[in-house]
Amino acid sequence: MLLNLPQELRDHIFTIVCLSARSEPQLPTYRRECRRTCERQSYSLAPSARDRVWFERTSFQNPLLPLLLVNHQVHREAQDVLRRMSEPPNYAIDIAFLKDGTLWPTWLSVPKLQRTLGNVYAQFRIFAVPEQLQSHLSDDPYHSDELGPPPIIWLFYHLLAGFLRNGPIALERDNESGGFTVQNLILDFLPASEKGILPLASFIEYFKEVEDMAGLTDTENDWTLSKDEGLLAAECLAHFVRALLLRVLNLGVSTIKYGRILYENVGDIEIRVDGRMKWHLDLPKMFSNLSFDHEISISHRLKREHMFANWKEMASEKRLEAGLPIEILNT
Repeated sequence: MLLNLPQELRDHIFTIVCLSARSEPQLPTYRRECRRTCERQSYSLAPSARDRVWFERTSFQNPLLPLLLVNHQVHREAQDVLRRMSEPPNYAIDIAFLKDGTLWPTWLSVPKLQRTLGNVYAQFRIFAVPEQLQSHLSDDPYHSDELGPPPIIWLFYHLLAGFLRNGPIALERDNESGGFTVQNLILDFLPASEKGILPLASFIEYFKEVEDMAGLTDTENDWTLSKDEGLLAAECLAHFVRALLLRVLNLGVSTIKYGRILYENVGDIEIRVDGRMKWHLDLPKMFSNLSFDHEISISHRLKREHMFANWKEMASEKRLEAGLPIEILNT
């Protein structure tokens, strides 16, 4: 029996259970009635994506829950193991990206709920739309008649910014606590399940445009794309998300309100394709190089420049306090 084992062995077992992960769900098991969207105004600043991200109604399952319900002694010892975990916990999430422009995130590992995290590993799987998840949405996620980016652009930002504000729990009320900080955000894009899922031309057009705007070199662009269509879809989706991140991290006049949360809450970002490193977004270096754009003709420029300087100082302090890396430029 468990209680007949030595205390040290029980603690080791509890630690293994705490760090265990769920298997990613199979697409036929997804049900819209078991999910919900998070559409309140302040969850993220992406209104056109709020009804396209479907969270589990129970956002995550604590792997220690069965142990906590055994008896008082096991409950106490399991809680002690959690308290003794000194390293920031690592989280893992599976994100199904469907062809209709919807995301279905499922938390696989949340060993301990706290606001300072180590690695957050997010794997993206690409699927066609199964019959039980046929969308009620009529608008085209890849195009928009309104000003601003189409819904597909906002989709990933809505999920990322919402997590940084609320963690793995999609709360119904606003969170004003400062959010969750992540040492390393790892985005891994896995090959598509079948051919012809992504509108590759639309993706390529977008990330080429953004990367041209960023003035990247040919080496940074890395246009060696796979001939395998499943892997090609993963590479294009990775390119696409990287282009979106570059756009918001640029912190222009129109993007600072979106990109600032990444600098405040994320240490570094790594983008992988099928488990292999593709790009490293060096946030400490990018943050240190940020400067106010004096070339932009706007009213109240001095006021905006002062606000930018104040924000950068505040963000530096927040990164240091959270233990996020920061680069000091030599002057």
